[in-house]
Amino acid sequence: MGFLYPGALVFFAVIPALVLAYLAKERPSRVTVSSVMAFRALRGFRRERFGGWPRLDWMFFAEVFILSLVVLAMAGPFIWKRTAPLAVVLDNSAAMQALTPSGKSRFDLAREKLDAELAAENGAGEISVYVTAPQPRRVAPPFITLTGARLALLRIKPSDAPNDQTTLENFLSNLASEARVAKVIFAGANALASPVPARIHPIAVGDAVANVAIGSFTLRREVLGAEALHASLTIANFSPETRTLDLTVTGDGKEVAHAREALGARETATLEFPAIPPARIYEAKLAPDDALALDNVAYATAGSVKNVSILFVSPTPADAEGLNSIPGVAVTAKYPDSYSPAELDNYDLAIFEYATPTQLPAVNTMLVMPPPGDPVFGLSVTPTTRVEIAGWRTTDTLTDSVNFRLLSLRGGEYFGTHPWMSQVVGGDGGSMLLKGERGAHRFVATGFNPFPYLGRRNLPMSVLTLNAISYLAGLGGSSGSYRTGQPWLAPAGVEQVILPSGKKRAAQPGTLFTDVSEQGVYELVGPGGVETSRAVNLADLTESDLSSSPLLKVEGANSGSAVEPVMQKSSLSDYLLLAIIALTALEAIIVYRRRRMIEAAQ
Repeated sequence: MGFLYPGALVFFAVIPALVLAYLAKERPSRVTVSSVMAFRALRGFRRERFGGWPRLDWMFFAEVFILSLVVLAMAGPFIWKRTAPLAVVLDNSAAMQALTPSGKSRFDLAREKLDAELAAENGAGEISVYVTAPQPRRVAPPFITLTGARLALLRIKPSDAPNDQTTLENFLSNLASEARVAKVIFAGANALASPVPARIHPIAVGDAVANVAIGSFTLRREVLGAEALHASLTIANFSPETRTLDLTVTGDGKEVAHAREALGARETATLEFPAIPPARIYEAKLAPDDALALDNVAYATAGSVKNVSILFVSPTPADAEGLNSIPGVAVTAKYPDSYSPAELDNYDLAIFEYATPTQLPAVNTMLVMPPPGDPVFGLSVTPTTRVEIAGWRTTDTLTDSVNFRLLSLRGGEYFGTHPWMSQVVGGDGGSMLLKGERGAHRFVATGFNPFPYLGRRNLPMSVLTLNAISYLAGLGGSSGSYRTGQPWLAPAGVEQVILPSGKKRAAQPGTLFTDVSEQGVYELVGPGGVETSRAVNLADLTESDLSSSPLLKVEGANSGSAVEPVMQKSSLSDYLLLAIIALTALEAIIVYRRRRMIEAAQ
């Protein structure tokens, strides 16, 4: 036996104070009364004096005993007890949703086998229940009874997130080395590599299953001005024979694309759909159905496609108005005297019309008819009342699909030879369109003004403008993909996230949102209830490969030793607390009944 807080025993010094309370003794006095009733009334005015022998009745000893129990409880007494604490680890990863030949899922089989193992245990220690995905964690405080642990297993649901194999191996190794754990039962899709630590009892349910899967689903905008998007999907066949697969893509519930592909055994293919109609939410489905339904479906949202934010700096900011009509473009116009270089951190690219920055911009930039004498770029500028195009690069991204013969240019300026920008379009008096890279950023300079953007009313110039913005914005990159189990930063302004299941979770902008174990479309709710869709997919072909499950290498201290009971501290404070409550209640009842009897006798 021992004490967790032996310093609390000093409170035994309080007990003598109880003796002092009993030294208060009634002071006798002689009083003449006229009747017995008056004598009884005067008993209420008895006075007490301090000193003499204490009146130590049974209440004194009861209160001393209770006070002693309180001090002992504060000291935290305990005894050493031989127990066999049990750790139960259930694999709840996405692969556990796969159906087995028996018709049951891997998860259900694992849970049934774990329940049978628990039923055979003697319950000589605490039981801790853990899950593995998206990260290993305990589902609740340790259970005292086997019944509580078995009920906890029934409440666990499989996750749509994969396991992190390295993290899982380290977790099991730590449990196998934990001195306070006598036995670990692990049930999952992965078997354990030899040698298996003596404390771990593995249950493998990951028999080989044929499966086909969607690996990724991304969207991108190829060219500004086009509402159609380019979709790219990766599919795989994890079966021992050739399979013919049908892939259907729907947008807001309507079919927008379809493809049929024959894949050989363990073959992977990428399907491209160059122009799918605009929609808010896209869903891809792979047929025919197989053992794992989760990876036969994938989602994408148009909101994930990168939009281009432009800072337009000009003494005539009205020239920027037409750019807002281009799908995927957001423009902010400012006068040169209100421009600050720090503002560029919030934009993808900048356009300076009839103006130049005071320092080299930290974003991709377009200069439109810059004034002479620029100290930053060092452009040699020759103004002219009329510019004539003499030639252009036919294979350049800036000149792609531009009919220069139909361009009608007003006055402008010619550029001289530049040290790091090369000519794309030239005229009789020099270069008219330059491009180059400096400090990992792209720059374009034009000796004519393509603004305002007029769309189809000036098609050749509009195509040239779209090419320039696409080049500067680096379009053609795929939308960012989000995977189950991988937290992401809550965007600015997002106050709440609605999960695919419909549950609502609070979100803090700029912090990690971790409740991402479901596959589907998440709705990010901002001020005023505005919702932005975000697709989260499994997108893990390693997890979808059910034909082979890698072995887990688990190492534990003294892995070859036999399982032995564990000595644990068993607290006695709870029992002392119950005794204190019971004795206090009993004393109160006796005192109350005794007082009633005295009053009745009087």
